Amino acid sequence: MQTGRTRRNAENVTNGRSRSQSRRPFRWRVAVIVAAFALIAVACGSGDDESDGGAAPEPDTTEAATDSPQTTTALSVEEEEVVEDREAGEATGEDTREVQSGPVHGGKLVYGIEADSANPFVHYATSCAISCRMIFRAITDPLYITDSDGEIVPYLVESETPSADFMEWTLTIRDGITFHDGTPLDGAAVAYNINLCRLSQLTGPAWLGVDSVVGDGQTVTVTASPGQPLAVGIGPSARAEVCGQMFSPAWMETLPNNPLYVSPSSPLPETAREAALENATGDPSAPVGLGAFKFVSYTPGNGNSFVAERNPDYWRGPNGITGEDLPYLDEIEFVVSVDIQGRSNGLKAGQFDVIHTANADEISKYEGDTDFVLLQANDYGETSHNLINVASGVNPWLQAVRQAAEPIPMDPLGLNAANPLLHLSCRKALAHAFDGERFANERHQGLVKVANGPFPPGSMGYLEDSGYPSFDLDAARAEFEQCKTDSGQNPVTFSFNTTNDAFNVESNELIASMWTEAFADEVAVSIAPVEQGQYIGLALAGVFQMQGWRNHGGVDPAEQWYWWSPFTASPIDPSVPELALNFGRFMDPAIADALNVIRHVPDPEARRAAAEAVNRAFAANVWNLWTYWTLWGIVANPRVQNITDLPIPDNPENTFPVISGKHHLGQIWCTDGNCQG
Repeated sequence: MQTGRTRRNAENVTNGRSRSQSRRPFRWRVAVIVAAFALIAVACGSGDDESDGGAAPEPDTTEAATDSPQTTTALSVEEEEVVEDREAGEATGEDTREVQSGPVHGGKLVYGIEADSANPFVHYATSCAISCRMIFRAITDPLYITDSDGEIVPYLVESETPSADFMEWTLTIRDGITFHDGTPLDGAAVAYNINLCRLSQLTGPAWLGVDSVVGDGQTVTVTASPGQPLAVGIGPSARAEVCGQMFSPAWMETLPNNPLYVSPSSPLPETAREAALENATGDPSAPVGLGAFKFVSYTPGNGNSFVAERNPDYWRGPNGITGEDLPYLDEIEFVVSVDIQGRSNGLKAGQFDVIHTANADEISKYEGDTDFVLLQANDYGETSHNLINVASGVNPWLQAVRQAAEPIPMDPLGLNAANPLLHLSCRKALAHAFDGERFANERHQGLVKVANGPFPPGSMGYLEDSGYPSFDLDAARAEFEQCKTDSGQNPVTFSFNTTNDAFNVESNELIASMWTEAFADEVAVSIAPVEQGQYIGLALAGVFQMQGWRNHGGVDPAEQWYWWSPFTASPIDPSVPELALNFGRFMDPAIADALNVIRHVPDPEARRAAAEAVNRAFAANVWNLWTYWTLWGIVANPRVQNITDLPIPDNPENTFPVISGKHHLGQIWCTDGNCQG
């Protein structure tokens, strides 16, 4: 039996080789060593929300481009290596610059982010996309973290021990850490965080299979549900994603949206809930974490910001338990700038010191631009796709888990009944008619790779040939004839949502034009731009037919199960609103069986084979229309130093640099303690 790090190394086996074997050797560069803190910056030549699995949904937020002039030169050797890694799907986003001086304290960093967050800022309630997770990384820390070898390793957790049958895990929490309000981080605090997430309608499905979580002193005992051993522990659900992040129990007890007070599954008596709600006057948008920075202010909306200041009592600071010197910055301000033109121009004008973007067209404009630092990441990244709502029939899995006497209909009011994409023939026709290479070249400058499944190259489950329908107009037209018969429609009509970003709208228009070229006036696609704050809500509630999407980044396939499980495919019924993390509401027995192996069987080869089975099942049933594997860019002015190299206490490796557009912030400093110059 394998446990701990040895077991996880084995789980990273991909296509017959280990994750670390798939990379070129590490390149060591100059490092500056300061008293009580050795900042060792390592550069890895290949590799990449946390989907982010273990988290809330992530909308497609690819962005519009700008034609602003730039200064360009030939690519450096380091940039050429990044291009090589990117083409192999192994760009990590690591900051490989040599350190000349520093680190130094001081300065305010202004970060241009792509979106605001709905229901901010507590893990059990926030519909948390990439921008939200960047804010979470500033104000708090996770139980587990991903290291530079792609392993999920303890962070706030000091150690973990499973029982022989993996039915119980005992976690020891680092002692001496406090939240920003002085509340101690102990076993009870961790259990309170996880149990609130378990009660939440939004995040609860991520914890199905966990029977109980109990804290005692500095330990937490996690017990699996009968017959569902936690073969990989809770790391995939508790790393640097939403419910892995820790918040003060004292603060959460004051919140009116606390699941203990509002969840139908709350164990509290009704009188206790009512009494608690009377005193629940706290502000969910003023979070209390334990991270490198403390909340100062938040103003919602595009152009507005979230401000946090240096935490002098950070557990990794001079007053903390590790005796390090973090963080270096005095303040961080996250400014919402939805449109990439505004965000990119703001960086060039000095309004922002750093921005992130998943728009490869814009990323391409910074290659060779010596005025800025460009980091690129697609390793362990997301898959961009067109999400399809296939809600229909009944859900026997939900009926069993809810012990319902009657079958549970997925679309009791028939709201999705007219959607032609319920039919496999229609989905296959659209997939065959999509020219992925053309899309990658015209919309993303050829920097992205066309996707054939949910797992990008290098990830467990990736297949060079998954069986997904390839671009083939003859096959598309043959399937479309069956589609018209199956759907009873001519023209075949459906809506295709996008966020209300100009680049996204144009991208949907290009895809729709491919379908029109293939099927002429026998297909009618209406493109519906939606304000980004509402976008995730439509998917959660099932009020869509098809929409552009971006999700499924992560380092272990166990992080993905709740996006694809029939247990998380809730019905569409506005009269009894339910949120589904399985946004498409598909129920695939082959995927369900494979996910059981991925979650509950420790054998690495069995898990790898199961992940590949998931990939093939997606291809056979075309539950999503895959488009490309997402490339993220982090772009900064050169005064912003050490963007990605955060060491991990008691671990020889740093954190993984960038996963799905997210990176850590406590290790960043600015030249001379001044980010603007």
